[in-house]
Amino acid sequence: MNPKTDHQEHWVVLILFITIAAVYLGFPTKNYYWDGIAFAQTIEDAARIDPSLLHPNHLIYSLVGYIFFHFIRFLGIDIRAVLALQILNALLGALCAVVLFQVLRRVLRSTYLSLSLTLLFAFSATWWKFATDADSYIASVLFLLISFYLLLPRRKARPLLIALAFSLSMLFHQLAVFFYPVIVVGLCLQSRESPQKHCLLNPLFFTLAAFGITFTAYCYSYYLITGTFDFGRFMHWITSFSPDVSFSFDARSNFFYSLRGHGRLFFGGRFNAIKELMNPLIVALMICLAVALLVFLYKLVRNVAKPDLEWLKSLKRDRGLRSVLLLSTLWAAGYLIFLFVWLPHNTFYRLFYVPALILIVGVILAARERAQPRARTYRLALLVVIISLCNFLFLIFPSTHTQSYPPLAIALAMHQAWPNGTVIYYGAKNADNSLVRYFNPGTSWRELPPDTAEFDSDLRDVYARGGTAWLETSAIDQLSARPVGEEWMKQHSQEETRHSFVNKAYNLRFVQVIPVEQ
Repeated sequence: MNPKTDHQEHWVVLILFITIAAVYLGFPTKNYYWDGIAFAQTIEDAARIDPSLLHPNHLIYSLVGYIFFHFIRFLGIDIRAVLALQILNALLGALCAVVLFQVLRRVLRSTYLSLSLTLLFAFSATWWKFATDADSYIASVLFLLISFYLLLPRRKARPLLIALAFSLSMLFHQLAVFFYPVIVVGLCLQSRESPQKHCLLNPLFFTLAAFGITFTAYCYSYYLITGTFDFGRFMHWITSFSPDVSFSFDARSNFFYSLRGHGRLFFGGRFNAIKELMNPLIVALMICLAVALLVFLYKLVRNVAKPDLEWLKSLKRDRGLRSVLLLSTLWAAGYLIFLFVWLPHNTFYRLFYVPALILIVGVILAARERAQPRARTYRLALLVVIISLCNFLFLIFPSTHTQSYPPLAIALAMHQAWPNGTVIYYGAKNADNSLVRYFNPGTSWRELPPDTAEFDSDLRDVYARGGTAWLETSAIDQLSARPVGEEWMKQHSQEETRHSFVNKAYNLRFVQVIPVEQ
């Protein structure tokens, strides 16, 4: 590559990273992902680096988050762990975009296509939302992208380096495992100009190294947590999942969820979400959106062309493009098949193959350009602008405001009702009460006692110490389900202190309870 061109590309990469990172950091979501709050709580509860930071589904994410959180605190910046995790994800998300740009630039050989598709990826709805949240997916995808970069055609096969990158992805989240066939096929493609034995040895070296790194990390972690090693229990631990996780084999329903999920990957939010947040900047952006949409539609109609398959001939002539298309298709297919039956309604798991979809589109567009060179219409750039503005106006910007997320609003409102030392009883852990607990760190949360007599004793002790006691939704429901509990509630609850937010989407209720003697 020309040194001058190489220097210019470095500047493009740097500006791209700073721009995307600045956008992510400037608009951290307040519509928190439930696992993110759990990660943050775990990090803040840990007095030091210990096994409580290890989880089989995302082994090292909380550990890395703990180190990053305390690094920020060491710098004198006093923030909560959830914000530290959001900052970390914003930086990692911007790095993902940069790595994808490098991949696209080398494959497509078009700065315009590469930049447009990178921005489409960076500001697609679900990716943008999770890059400003606390979750382990962004870090895992980063190392998948690094692995893919190392697999590009005409690069020297580096099975051990790829094994390290893939293992890190696996240690951040187990779903990275479905990328394994992509690496095996990619290493074979990189070795086809070499002696035939390399086509077998490179995937073998990679497999042994990746398995060795990942398995050793999991074994050591399990030993740290349990103090022993029982293989049967170890296998149960690494394959464990949440009780609400299940497979679905309803093909019709799964197909609908899959279609909806792909739409939500790129478009998100609600048109009425911005209604109460209007200001001159938002109005200006909405005007820009309308203009961009009109110009796009005009160019679409004016430059409409008869569909043809000339791009297939161009693709046939370019072995590099064919290899990338094969690997990208294999990447997407593995996840599509698995997610068709495993929680197909959860769009965020599809983040693992968003880069593959972008690459497939990029290869097709590049092949079309090479088959029929023509004056650029910039329709792709306009489409990216439209998608980005839509997602910002109707998803990202509203999500930065507390009033757009009722659980957070009521969690913050409870500060006034709950002085430090307040005890809240819950019937079952869930996302809502975890969020309320996290944003009221001075409170103490206890599981509801099994019988009312024990509960009475507990309440007397709480109030004798000068505290107050409350029930949250799951505890209220659990008590109300039994006649004895319902009667107990009538005698002990303080209706004038009841706080609630109940509609089709949310069911948040809190009520103070007191000993009957008082």
